[in-house]
Amino acid sequence: MTTRPKWYTDEHDSAWERVKAAFRNDWEQTKNDFGSKTARDLDQDVDDTVKQAAGSEDAFAKRESAFRFGHAAQSQYKSKHPTWNDDLDQNLRNDYGTDYDRDRDDIRRAYEYRSR
Repeated sequence: MTTRPKWYTDEHDSAWERVKAAFRNDWEQTKNDFGSKTARDLDQDVDDTVKQAAGSEDAFAKRESAFRFGHAAQSQYKSKHPTWNDDLDQNLRNDYGTDYDRDRDDIRRAYEYRSR
């Protein structure tokens, strides 16, 4: 947009950011559903996309801290634990804290994620 009309508000930008995040998550899930080895499985369906676009939920925003932790854990532990195992799980449980059980699957997705 080259100029910002008078009617255009920060609310419009905020709404767009929600829709953009929903589409980004949906695209990632679609790539995974069609067999991409590099796309994360967000366990997301159309209902999730619609909720996110409407602003009621953003799967990535809610999961970002778990993804961030899993990515950092991969860097820290990958040489000792190239694959997910019980010892790694216990180490990460101790490192992460009280919400580990809630976030464990997302932490594991990020830990096992292979970027190209």
